[in-house]
Amino acid sequence: MSDDFHFRREDRTTRWCRIAEHLASHPDDVGIALENIERWLDWGRVHPAPLLEWRDRILAAKGSEEAFREFIEALAKNDHDSNPLKSCSPFVGLPLPEAAPAPSNS
Repeated sequence: MSDDFHFRREDRTTRWCRIAEHLASHPDDVGIALENIERWLDWGRVHPAPLLEWRDRILAAKGSEEAFREFIEALAKNDHDSNPLKSCSPFVGLPLPEAAPAPSNS
């Protein structure tokens, strides 16, 4: 087995589904993402557009149960259009349980 972490890294789709599941059952944890966004903006992020879009989406999701449900569904959805935004995830630090190990190809 290679020592390259890419071979041990969790699949992106699986990771986003785990984030969505966690937030669905712990909605207040979107505050962790908002704190990350504000901290990173305060540090003077060179390209803040993705962070500003995340902040707008999270704040909109907090507006109603329906908006929050749609937000969660969008997080779990694997589509080409969301990949650029998801590559700048503010959900670092969510208390997610350990992911199941990736299957071995040996």
